[in-house]
Amino acid sequence: MLAMLRKDFYVMRKYSAALISTWGVMIVVFNRILRTDTRFLYYLTPVLSTTIALNAISTDHECRWDRFATMTPLRPWQLVLEKYCFAYGTLALLTGLSALASWTSVSGREGPDIWLVFTMVSLFLTMALPLIYRFGRQKSSFILLAFWGLVAAAILGAAYFRYNPIRLVSNWLEDVPVLLLAAGTAAVLLVLNTGSVFLSIRLCARRQRGWYQ
Repeated sequence: MLAMLRKDFYVMRKYSAALISTWGVMIVVFNRILRTDTRFLYYLTPVLSTTIALNAISTDHECRWDRFATMTPLRPWQLVLEKYCFAYGTLALLTGLSALASWTSVSGREGPDIWLVFTMVSLFLTMALPLIYRFGRQKSSFILLAFWGLVAAAILGAAYFRYNPIRLVSNWLEDVPVLLLAAGTAAVLLVLNTGSVFLSIRLCARRQRGWYQ
């Protein structure tokens, strides 16, 4: 497991460094030079982890490393679990950096919103990882784009008809104790990710047998 994590880190290090450095330059430019609000950049920083994680899987496929793995003692569950560890490790790292950056900013009040972004990215990963094992990077990207496009259209359409589901949910959640809300969110994410891992293992095993070539 650790050897595979080091392999992913080695493969993705240049891409990740370039991506994070570019994002850091954008934050400096918007904050120091243009003197504009950079909270949206803090919110979007954890989203970069999805690009890094999905690129790690697609790179394995493009370099035929996944086929090489079928000739080793590595089992599908090991390959899949390592990718989930890499994805969530990257997400935790970028979320921590984003929270630190917002905490040291002018207001320092963006922390709760960043953890909300962490939850949304986690939900995205539970969908994206099984899809990429089943359909590959390109097709899964179209499916995810269509799905989240429909979600955005539903939200915008509801706002147009003066029925805002986000505000309705937000008002309902205000009455829920913070600890109960955090525990419930963690439990839901645990259940969804457990199901996502098992589904990805099954799809990965089928791909190794040549079902989805």
